[in-house]
Amino acid sequence: MNKDFKIPPKSVKMLTQPETLVKYFSKLIGQPFILTGKTRTDGSNIRKLIASTLEDQLLPELAILGQFEIVPPKAKGVPKITREFIDTYIVTSGTSYNLQVWNRIPAAETLLIKYDSGESLKCTDVRFVFVRIDTGKNKIASVLILTPEYIEQKFGKFGKPTIKHQLLISGKVRKEIYESDDKILSFPDSKKLSYYIRHDYEPPKSGMVEEPDIKHLFSIALLKKMVAEKLIGFKLDAAATKNRGQALEKKVLELLGYEVNEKALLYGAFPDIRNQLLEVKVQDSPTVDLGKFSPEKEEIVIEDSGLTTFDVRYLIALTNPKTEIIEGIILSPGEKLGELFSYVSDESYKCQRAIPMTLFESNYGKAIFNPD
Repeated sequence: MNKDFKIPPKSVKMLTQPETLVKYFSKLIGQPFILTGKTRTDGSNIRKLIASTLEDQLLPELAILGQFEIVPPKAKGVPKITREFIDTYIVTSGTSYNLQVWNRIPAAETLLIKYDSGESLKCTDVRFVFVRIDTGKNKIASVLILTPEYIEQKFGKFGKPTIKHQLLISGKVRKEIYESDDKILSFPDSKKLSYYIRHDYEPPKSGMVEEPDIKHLFSIALLKKMVAEKLIGFKLDAAATKNRGQALEKKVLELLGYEVNEKALLYGAFPDIRNQLLEVKVQDSPTVDLGKFSPEKEEIVIEDSGLTTFDVRYLIALTNPKTEIIEGIILSPGEKLGELFSYVSDESYKCQRAIPMTLFESNYGKAIFNPD
């Protein structure tokens, strides 16, 4: 496959429209295709066939090196045909097709490519191209182009991998925060919270580990004023508690007017300051450990009020590892983190979703995009 396919398009707007891709791939219908019986070889041959079909057409202009960033380390999770943001799959026989997506959560708004222009390509932008082989006639029976959203709407959510994720904050983003006027990067609260949160301070009426009252949650704007601005330049005294995370949590509680209970600091709830739906993190390396819950995928955190990982507010203190002084702050709802940063894992993982074979049988002889 041409190495240029590994380079993204110059602009997101230059990606070929799915309806046009359908026209390109329609010429493959009925073409002979002999299976080798080796899964990897057959998969590679299909990818090469799709790539060569695209090469016969007008491709998006290549992005210029230095004007974009491939966010995941080692490009893990980035689609193989990056130029058109396509991953290919070969479908043969059986009652259902087990779709396996490696190293990304398909329906997550997680950054894969970030452009200097401000544009970005995310997991949700990947186009899945399924090539169905008629094994009896050794020919291509159909080509289906599906989006992650379509797959989840039609067949259910992808299985979530049981793996510990980390948030990758690049040195470039840290530098931008350090060089900003207030050294704070903040985003407004989630839409759900925005209708209830308070913008004026009132002393907490309950403890840090108590369930939050949605009407007594301080807004991110208030948290920025009361906490984030006062943390810049603060030195974390790790010796005072068991670790710097607890030292930061203790300082945040003091600034918010909570009674600091050493036992509560060891409670280990999620989020850390549950009463304010606030998760507190310290970052002095490129990654932040997210623990049991990750805002990469929406999950219920507070049952009664329907609050999710997208609503949880994250306060991430960017510290100097040598001095332990906080030099920058990120204050954001979970839903926004994936727009600027990337989720990574030390291990490879896969998300799976069964797709009934009837989808491919009912579209025999067609090239089609997100069929009804």
